[in-house]
Amino acid sequence: MLTKTCAAILLCLFTFMPTAIVAEEQDPVIQTIEKAISEYKKQSYSNAATNLDYASQLIRQKKGEALSAFLPDALEGWTASKSKSQVTAASLFGGGLTAERDYTKENARIHITIITDSPLLQPMIMMFSNPIFAASAGRFELINGYKGIIKHQNNGGDVNIVLNNRFLVTVKGRNVSEEELVDYAKHIDLKGVANLP
Repeated sequence: MLTKTCAAILLCLFTFMPTAIVAEEQDPVIQTIEKAISEYKKQSYSNAATNLDYASQLIRQKKGEALSAFLPDALEGWTASKSKSQVTAASLFGGGLTAERDYTKENARIHITIITDSPLLQPMIMMFSNPIFAASAGRFELINGYKGIIKHQNNGGDVNIVLNNRFLVTVKGRNVSEEELVDYAKHIDLKGVANLP
C-alpha cells in the first residue's frame, strides 16, 4: 500500500514539475538575470549591467501592476478610466513608481495617484511628522486608520495620505465636494498598499 502511495506521489511530482520549471524559465525577469550572469562570467561587464538594469525595470513594472490593483473602481454615478502605472527613471524628478486612475462625473473630475520609491516623498513625510507645517497645508483627519491631510476650497482640493513612510496616496479633484474627495480616499485599499513589499 505504501509503495503504491509513493509511486502516485512521484508520478504527480514528475507530471507537474516540468511545467513549473518551464514557467520559471519563461519568466522574463529570471531570463534577463541569468543572461546578466552569463555576460558577467564572460567579463562583458557593460552587457551584464545593461541586463541587470533591464531586469530591475521589469521588476518595478510588476510592482506597478500590483500597485494599480489597489486603485478603487468608480463609485456610483462615476466613470473610471483604465488604471495605469509608470516607472520614472532616477534622472527624472528623482525617479519612482506611480499608479494612477481618473474618475469623471459630468464636469467633475477626480485623479488618484499612488507614488512609491521616490525621493519626492521626503518633503511630504516631513510635513506629516510636523503638525505645524501640516496645518498650513490643510487639516488632519484619519482615513481608514491612516493620517490624511485634507484641503478643499472653491469646489476643488486634494487629500494626501502617507503610508509607512513609503507610499504617498493623493486624491485630487475639481468641481467636487470635500465629501466626494474623502469618499474616494476611503475606497482605496490603504492597508493593502501599506503591506506591499
